[in-house]
Amino acid sequence: MTQRKTLHIDALSGYEPEIGRWLCALEQVRERTLHLISDLDQRTLDWRGEAGKENSISSLLYHVALVEVSWLFYDILLQDFPPEIADNFPYPMATNNAVTHIEGLTLEDHLTKLQSSRSTFQKHFKNMTLKDWRSFRSPPEDDYRVTPEWAVFHLIEHEAGHAAQISSLSKRVKRQLLSEEKS
Repeated sequence: MTQRKTLHIDALSGYEPEIGRWLCALEQVRERTLHLISDLDQRTLDWRGEAGKENSISSLLYHVALVEVSWLFYDILLQDFPPEIADNFPYPMATNNAVTHIEGLTLEDHLTKLQSSRSTFQKHFKNMTLKDWRSFRSPPEDDYRVTPEWAVFHLIEHEAGHAAQISSLSKRVKRQLLSEEKS
């Protein structure tokens, strides 16, 4: 008899328990993303769909990591990126109202960016209280107020959506490559 997989949310240790549970959910979404990209080659990372006009997996991975640190610094901490973060993300989030096209970054480059953004993000929640977790911030450049709790909810939703795109792109490029081989 095979052992059943256990599906649950545990609080990450070292955090206020409720905050730790949300961060665990965020981590589970990241694990799915990492699983989806674990064996992708450069051609698959840079593929932009049959017509060459879609977001590539490379663009989506860069975007996911950049959005994570953007929410942290601009919306939660209300500050600009420190130099090490700015250096790690030299391309803008969007170009011409679309996710910036990223090409040529290796899988290792993306894994490093994803790890860096996540460790930076988690570090800032270590000593957060529930009161601070639910306190509103008002980013000066935007017309909304946001709590860290909502920002983490949004990041879970955001990465899950892009993981679905990555899964679809990966399957489609594999079908196209098989079709090209048969031709």
